[in-house]
Amino acid sequence: MTPRDVELELAAYLEAAGLDLSTTSNPPTLYPGPFPVSAPQRFVCVRHTGGQSGLYLGTQRGVMAADVQVITRGPKGSYTGTRDFAVRCWSALDLARVPDFIDVRCEGAGPTFMGTDGEGAPRFVFNLTARYTA
Repeated sequence: MTPRDVELELAAYLEAAGLDLSTTSNPPTLYPGPFPVSAPQRFVCVRHTGGQSGLYLGTQRGVMAADVQVITRGPKGSYTGTRDFAVRCWSALDLARVPDFIDVRCEGAGPTFMGTDGEGAPRFVFNLTARYTA
């Protein structure tokens, strides 16, 4: 069973979800994987957290379940706007019909406030599990 690049595939789904996110803008506002220090004030990061489980189906195929974390950061002093944007990202991914995935399920009832970063920018996070066959 071969793992997939769930960071890249879920980022592509978010990019197409009409949330004004882009992996190709300069600077990008959507990062599949780690984000650089030079990231803009408002961005989303989709990263595989390393957790993954699998179920072998006995047919040389199996079901893989990848654990993913989505981080949203907004401009300094924009707690409510950043929270609302994080909720829109959560809503776009929770129970989403992402092509070639069995399902995508977000944990909890929405994004959680992580506090502010060193520049005072608010950050929200949520976790999800993306299942697919391999």
